[in-house]
Amino acid sequence: RADRLADRAGHGELGTPMLDVGGGRGRQRQRRRRAAVGIAAGVGIAGGSVAAVAVLSRPADPDRITAAPTDETTPGTAGASTVPGPTTPTATESVPTEFAPSPFTWNRVDPESAEAVSFYNGAPDDMVAGSGPFVVWSTAPAVSDDYSGVLWRSDDGLTWEQVAAPPALVGRTVTQYNSRFLTYGTAPATAAGRRSDLAIGTSDDAGRTWATTVLPLDTSELLAEQGVTSVGVNATSIAATTTGVLVTAQVNANVDLTSKLPAEVRDLGWDLTESGVRAPTGEGCDGVTPTTISFGGPTTTVAVAPDLLTCASRIYTWAELGISEAAAASMRHPEARMLFSTDGVTFTEIEPIGIDAGVTDVRLTLLGDAFVASANRLSADGSYTTTLYSSTDGRQWTSLGSPPVTWVEGFGSSGDRLVVTGYDNEADTQVIAVRDPSGTWTTTSINSFVLPTDGVQASMGGGSFAVGPNGISMVGALFVDPVAEVGGVMLSIDGLTIEIDDTSYTHRVIDDATGEVLATVTWETSSNPELVTVSYTDMGPRMEVRREPGGDVVADYTYEDLSNAVADATVNAAPTGPELFLLHSADGITWSRESLDEIAGATVTGTGGIRITDTQVIVAVLLAGERNPNGTPKQTLLIATPTA
Repeated sequence: RADRLADRAGHGELGTPMLDVGGGRGRQRQRRRRAAVGIAAGVGIAGGSVAAVAVLSRPADPDRITAAPTDETTPGTAGASTVPGPTTPTATESVPTEFAPSPFTWNRVDPESAEAVSFYNGAPDDMVAGSGPFVVWSTAPAVSDDYSGVLWRSDDGLTWEQVAAPPALVGRTVTQYNSRFLTYGTAPATAAGRRSDLAIGTSDDAGRTWATTVLPLDTSELLAEQGVTSVGVNATSIAATTTGVLVTAQVNANVDLTSKLPAEVRDLGWDLTESGVRAPTGEGCDGVTPTTISFGGPTTTVAVAPDLLTCASRIYTWAELGISEAAAASMRHPEARMLFSTDGVTFTEIEPIGIDAGVTDVRLTLLGDAFVASANRLSADGSYTTTLYSSTDGRQWTSLGSPPVTWVEGFGSSGDRLVVTGYDNEADTQVIAVRDPSGTWTTTSINSFVLPTDGVQASMGGGSFAVGPNGISMVGALFVDPVAEVGGVMLSIDGLTIEIDDTSYTHRVIDDATGEVLATVTWETSSNPELVTVSYTDMGPRMEVRREPGGDVVADYTYEDLSNAVADATVNAAPTGPELFLLHSADGITWSRESLDEIAGATVTGTGGIRITDTQVIVAVLLAGERNPNGTPKQTLLIATPTA
């Protein structure tokens, strides 16, 4: 869970890391094992610095079709459920995913042309605004390998010009209110003790010139709390309706915890609790190697489970450390703040009524002419919950209940439907969830897009996501387990055979002389530790094997040994990466599944994102083995126009 949140924070440009948390040997061993194993699910599908498409210039031209629409009608596995009720959704029936033929005609367009620009991929919400003229935060495709944000404008979506003096903001996002363009983010702090200030850039001449205004967010009270060294301010979301413009932000206290702990325990590894910092006393801590984890954004701590600390520990209370309760609360649970404007220039901080206290990471979308907020909450036990709220004015909010995901990753609306993507811990899968006007949720497991012909132990993960007038689109990454695909891998060591079934690296240790399974090892846990014992060194976990309890060690091996055996056995069988598909639905129930390789007519190694306009769906893809003349990765735009 912490990995998922940290990953999300890293994609939102949420500023300088605000806290270093010392971990213990358990977190170190976990990271080393994952690095040695190289689990397929960890393969990235975002395509690195490739940006996503924002605006397309013209409809499809039949002469420029590069791939015929696919026609997959094979039903998927059952993976959807209907969830009623706007407040307390519970599953009541199972609905299989239905596959339909592609609804699109596809074109392929080079981004070097003046037909399209791609948008900067570092902001949490939309990066393009307007319906003519347009404003977009973008990269400069095929110009350089510098993918920092550039502000562009266009009168017609065909010809683009770079804005000469854009606002200097971080976490950029744009919107339009009446004829005024706005971009929202954080600027270098204008007051001591703050790392950044919320700021709005405004343009009244179709994006040609811009003025920047720092928003009146008062953090002086938090800065004055005992133990606070500075205050972090992050821009999270912006939305505009006919009533005005609403922005959300996140505020957290920055505390130098390391300097406040006793010197003798600072380097032994520690974690945070609600009442203070749990740290070793120094007794029985031989061999503990500290690990430092830095991060920012919606999560401010990574808790290390107490059972990972192998020595005696105690809790240093906040009072003992000279940190106020308010500072500790803000450090662990960043505070959500809102500001509202009726003109898009003058903003006033407001107190939202109806949104529960203690929420963080509030993101906005529109449903008709109403604001909808997705608000996350971190509970004392480390669990996360998300609640959706609706408001017509930004001040009075009504709860829409919780979506059927543990943590919202994608969020938006299509027509009169809300759409969220995220992870469902109970089902142990990523899902796409759609809420209709009656409050009924329909959830579809990403794994339900896997077909029986896709391979052994095939699974699918969700990537880039967009919603809009044309429906819902997501990039799905199909993984085939290379170990399972070759029928498993065996490793012989000193009269033992180790059988590995798949890339989870769960394995059986078998005595060749008797055929007896001595133990099964799963995630560094042995089913029979008297015969197969997992020990830990500075190099990571090592398995020691005995043929009888208390007997001599007859063999030992590491995960590196297993990894080498897997690499040798799968060198000709393992795919170079996942196969990518466009998953699309107009209603969240019936879906099409199209191979991006087939559409592009080449191997696609990654995507930068998806943009849905009134008439098209646009996907930016990275092609394998192709480079621009200047050596930058080759990006191609795949443009889908509905056939009906």
